[in-house]
Amino acid sequence: MEGTILVEHPEIIMFALIAAGVALFFLKKKKKFKKGVIVANTKYVKKTGYFKLLNAKYHLYTILIKVICIILVFAIAVLSAQLYEMKQYKEEYNNRDIMLCMDFSPSMALLNYDLIETMIETVDSMKDERFGITIFDSSALNVVPLTTDYNYIKYSLNQLKTEFYANTSDNGNIKIDAYVKVAMEQGIKLYEGSSRISDGLATCAESFKDDDRTKVIIFSTDNLGQGAIMTLQEVSNYCKVKDIKVYPVGARTIQDNPTVDGHANTKGELVDLANNTNGKYFDYVNYTAKQINNEIEYLNASSVIKTTYVARNELPQTIFPYIIYITLFLFILDWRVRI
Repeated sequence: MEGTILVEHPEIIMFALIAAGVALFFLKKKKKFKKGVIVANTKYVKKTGYFKLLNAKYHLYTILIKVICIILVFAIAVLSAQLYEMKQYKEEYNNRDIMLCMDFSPSMALLNYDLIETMIETVDSMKDERFGITIFDSSALNVVPLTTDYNYIKYSLNQLKTEFYANTSDNGNIKIDAYVKVAMEQGIKLYEGSSRISDGLATCAESFKDDDRTKVIIFSTDNLGQGAIMTLQEVSNYCKVKDIKVYPVGARTIQDNPTVDGHANTKGELVDLANNTNGKYFDYVNYTAKQINNEIEYLNASSVIKTTYVARNELPQTIFPYIIYITLFLFILDWRVRI
């Protein structure tokens, strides 16, 4: 971007220009002969080629010295006048917060594993966006607060994948006892009033700050929720007030899944949650986790915030090296003029 060059003390430069003009005026005056011995018949010496060459070099070097001295004085004056540049800068950054909120009851194993693997790939493509992770069943655990530390996020996702899904049977199903043990070690309780999905979602929603960033929750659940402190509708209204978009993902991992077949809590509740918060409901029967993530990216592309600011850049550091080079060149010319 174009910058504007300004001078803090222009009077110094004006003084230098006047001084340079006065110096040129006096330098043009021929000095009268005062010292030395007068030699006769120098006209014969002046006609020789060697004398003419030396004389030409002398005049060239003296002219260069005068010009460089004026440039040097002017450069020092500019340096003293505190030259600076006012330059306009623009910055762009992604303005979105994403919370991955996962119901970690055993019925969610297949969906959560798929989501975790997809999110590990997604985090690699993020820039400036904050990402966090909450897991819950009968109690909730904030695994990763909203952060841009993508290495830590991927580490945490890999840890969840390793710890929860290390013990599987030959047909790929997890061993429930081992799964419950890991959940207890992580700090979440299973099977106490079933999945308290509204409490888990509320815990996740509380992770967001009150700012103007785009707020998104990817919410995986089997919707088998009982014993919660808040109702799903109450949490839905809270998210709406906080401008948090919720994208529920219904599981397909158990028989008579309520998000698929309509038993117990219905799929309609999750659809209403999505509609109320300007999100979208995804049924894992019809989507893979990667397709769900791609749809969310398309529906809720990261907001790009453009900021403009004006900065003052001091320019002495760009002038000072030239003063050094000019001074060195002046010494070389002064040495060469003594021919």
